[in-house]
Amino acid sequence: MSSRLPRSALRLFNLLVLLSLAAYPFLVYYGRERIGVLWMTVGLLLLWGVKSLLSRQRWQQIVALSLLVCVALFRFADMPGFLYFYPVVINLVLLAVFAGSLFTRMTVVERIARSQEPDLPASAVSYTRQVTKIWSVFFVLNGSTIYLLWQAGFLHAWSLYTGFISYVLMGLLFAGEWIYRRHYKRKHSA
Repeated sequence: MSSRLPRSALRLFNLLVLLSLAAYPFLVYYGRERIGVLWMTVGLLLLWGVKSLLSRQRWQQIVALSLLVCVALFRFADMPGFLYFYPVVINLVLLAVFAGSLFTRMTVVERIARSQEPDLPASAVSYTRQVTKIWSVFFVLNGSTIYLLWQAGFLHAWSLYTGFISYVLMGLLFAGEWIYRRHYKRKHSA
């Protein structure tokens, strides 16, 4: 289905997904009573259902379908507080994808790297494996923090951490890795 959509429409939808994920904690915190759990769930089901259909890479399809199934199960099991647990599920799914890829021939980070540079040297393959491990640890720590804030009842802190601080931490990890990768490439190309 994604091949039939124009690239601009696909980019717009991916931007919508990112904005929805960024706004999600604040929607839950401020809108749960106004919007209602049912409508927030319907929005999540639509978002992940369409995302799974439009994804081009297999691992993205797996993540989107896993989240779709989790949202449906939580909603129809009528689990109280599932809206607060949903970001933990996202971290668990991403942890499963990243950590699970460590047991395959090619890690997720290596697949991403090969999409830009198909002929990776052995040192780069080893490097991508280490980066995959770092992201796996990040997902454990991030998901645990979100869970603990929710369980402790610090819902304002949960919203702030989930909707802002965790993205800053991800950005710092991306930036730090990018800076280190440049240094690593210079060191190993000489």
